[in-house]
Amino acid sequence: MEEAMELRDLRAFVTLSDVLHFSQAAERLHITQSALSKQIKRLEQALGGALLARSAGATTLTPLGRALLDEARDIVRRSEQLPLTAQDVLAGNRGLLRVGFGVATNRLVPATVARFRRERPLVNIELHDLSTHHQILALSENRLDLGFCRLPAPRGWYAMPVVQAHFVAVLPADYPPVHALDELAAYPLAMLRRDRAPSFYDNLMHYLAQSGLRFQRLHYLNDFAAGIATAAAGIAWTILPSSTLVDHPAVRVLPLTEPAACWTIGLVCPAAPTTPLLQEFCRTVAEFSEIR
Repeated sequence: MEEAMELRDLRAFVTLSDVLHFSQAAERLHITQSALSKQIKRLEQALGGALLARSAGATTLTPLGRALLDEARDIVRRSEQLPLTAQDVLAGNRGLLRVGFGVATNRLVPATVARFRRERPLVNIELHDLSTHHQILALSENRLDLGFCRLPAPRGWYAMPVVQAHFVAVLPADYPPVHALDELAAYPLAMLRRDRAPSFYDNLMHYLAQSGLRFQRLHYLNDFAAGIATAAAGIAWTILPSSTLVDHPAVRVLPLTEPAACWTIGLVCPAAPTTPLLQEFCRTVAEFSEIR
């Protein structure tokens, strides 16, 4: 029956290979020469061949010993690193964090992550640009750890409000002066396709329905940048989240701030964060939150 290989035996082999002297190796390991000899013999039995040869007071590596030394040294090194890695993980200083976000947090999230990475460079952070609908689905399926989603979150979930957002109307610059949404009813409207951002689309449709207005000439967009370009070209006006950077000389922006046009984004996960990594990330997010 094959002998089980033990880590302490590998460590003994590596130490002995460094000095090629049983007495010195035993001293380094704080064991007797007899105990060291037993460890080497047990390892040789487990591996199926001699690792060292002793003759005329000299100790040398056998061909098998030379072939296995680098790998044995690597195993010992990694075993010594393991407790340090565990301490980092338990302290929230190492690990993987999968975070979902959307356009409403395209300023807060980069600032938060940059700070967090400076403080914890061993944490690997994956950012996923997803709508609230797709974030909730990914969180439910454990494909994300945290998400920046439109509130309210699903019942029973953890949620920390972080950003207040609202709609803005982006108009071609050559439109007549406009002060309210109903003044735009006669102009063509460009809207993001529902499959691109289901939550945004549904909330926008709810808002427009509450306004009582009907827009007959609609253009559908694949992203918010296309909406700005469409307005700049004079084709149609559009409605975007307030967090969208609109910086184009050929458009004007009309903020829409009535209650139905406003919403809150929160940091969301299915249960209250319990691991140090999640707790520390939430703490950093709270420092950047627009909501106190």
